Amino acid sequence: MRDFSHRTRAADLARMAAERWDVLVIGGGIVGAGIARDAAMRGMRVALVEKTDFAAGTSGKTSKLVHGGLRYLEDLRLGLVRSAIRERDLWLRNEPRLVRPLEFLIPVHRGGDARWKLRIALRLYGWFSAGRSMGTSRMVTRAELAALEPRLLPQDLKGAGRYFDASVPDARLVLETIRSAAEHGAVVANHAEVVGLLRDGPRVAGAKIRDAFAGGEISVHAKVVVNAAGPWLDRVRALAGNAPPTLRPTKGIHILVPRDLIGQRHAVALRAPDGRLFFMIPWGSFSLIGTTDSDYRQSLDDVRATDREVGYLLSAANGAFPKANLTASDVVSTYAGVRPLIASGSRAKESDISREHVVLEEDGMMGVAGGKLTTHRAMAEDVVDRVARRLAGGGARFGPCRTAEVPLRVPPNEDDARRVRELVAKPEILERLLAWYDPSDLAAHLTERPETAQVLAPDVPYLWAEVDHAVEHEMAGTLSDFMVRRTWILHEVRDHGRLVAPSVAARMAARLGWDRERIRAELAAFELEVERCVPARELLAGPPPEKA
Repeated sequence: MRDFSHRTRAADLARMAAERWDVLVIGGGIVGAGIARDAAMRGMRVALVEKTDFAAGTSGKTSKLVHGGLRYLEDLRLGLVRSAIRERDLWLRNEPRLVRPLEFLIPVHRGGDARWKLRIALRLYGWFSAGRSMGTSRMVTRAELAALEPRLLPQDLKGAGRYFDASVPDARLVLETIRSAAEHGAVVANHAEVVGLLRDGPRVAGAKIRDAFAGGEISVHAKVVVNAAGPWLDRVRALAGNAPPTLRPTKGIHILVPRDLIGQRHAVALRAPDGRLFFMIPWGSFSLIGTTDSDYRQSLDDVRATDREVGYLLSAANGAFPKANLTASDVVSTYAGVRPLIASGSRAKESDISREHVVLEEDGMMGVAGGKLTTHRAMAEDVVDRVARRLAGGGARFGPCRTAEVPLRVPPNEDDARRVRELVAKPEILERLLAWYDPSDLAAHLTERPETAQVLAPDVPYLWAEVDHAVEHEMAGTLSDFMVRRTWILHEVRDHGRLVAPSVAARMAARLGWDRERIRAELAAFELEVERCVPARELLAGPPPEKA
């Protein structure tokens, strides 16, 4: 495997300053990662920078779904659903280890015309999925639903729709896309913030980058600059003097509770009392419940769930599974993200704002916003097609998009996978390891250092080998990079990883050269992450917050 460590990052930043690039991508979320990968695969010289860490923003705070968007059929957004299903099926085909089929139920209650509308929607969903069969989309009877989800509130139920989408560990998908971009020649750096833009006459021709670790600034020159900063898009545009803002950011939150408290067996799409659609998704031993959708005008760098929002999801979940009787003390963690949706000028409800993407071109800088995790590859293709046309004006020629055909990772070597199975005892950990990592890397590391096959702690189901791997092969440069995004310790462990954090920081320090002061700073920064995800223990359940 190509080195992808702090050494890679330092070397790539040096190259960014010393060379000239075809494309500079600003933003290391899923869209920026997809653009960098597509452009590098076409033969462009690509640089990418991210102000904090890959997937630290919206792309690491999703509902963990790769889905067609069944609800958009209600509004006859057929093109959006068709393209999303096409992308979903592509990911299921190309990345079966990361993207897994997920069976959904959407209950139907007495009254209204919901049943026949849902029946039509399921037929359309199945039709758009032609050629990729995860299972048959159909209506199920009330008796069938009771057998499938016995703890679902039976009152007024007529049955349910049964359909299939897919789940994905979102931050891992971003990371694998970034690494694939690097393997195709892109130079990348996290913790490298754009603090200014460079101009060649009236056109944006690069950026000033501040290195959060080494300090100091570098200038990166590029023929085309792509602003893929997500919710920070307008902040980057402001560096070029562009106004007014183009985004209408909306916030969505999720909560995790132990799944055995609810007793759900399938992913369930439900209507809250106010009519909003929300999901209850099995995620390992947890139920992932979300999301909300409300206008957001506060700090993009400190987004967190409010007590009222958490209470709203608890109330909605209890309405569907009343025997769960969930309270704030059952919530293990929360997270919140901001969607970079395009302002339309109307006062439409937040959930009605279009999820289709828009490409802006101002002062020679391209910007992209809207869209969603599922459709990021198609968004990237659109952007890179435009970049290629612009570069063609200078005589450059590049190949076509190949991201639909080329997987992010090569298929695993079965001998290495078998070796990992011999070295790791717990089946639930083994399944995750084989989904997340290249078995050849793990097999070599675990064979050389078998003690790293031990878990960090009895209630922390991650291995010491994963700490080493994150530093050496995943460009983890801070404690939070590992605890929040390379793993999900922050969210999955009752103490959020506080007990193991000092030991993990010490192990990372030995590889990254941290002194005691840096270790203290890393632990303090991680504690802030913990504070953001811990819900209050006394919540007033109620409707979602009013629009700001």
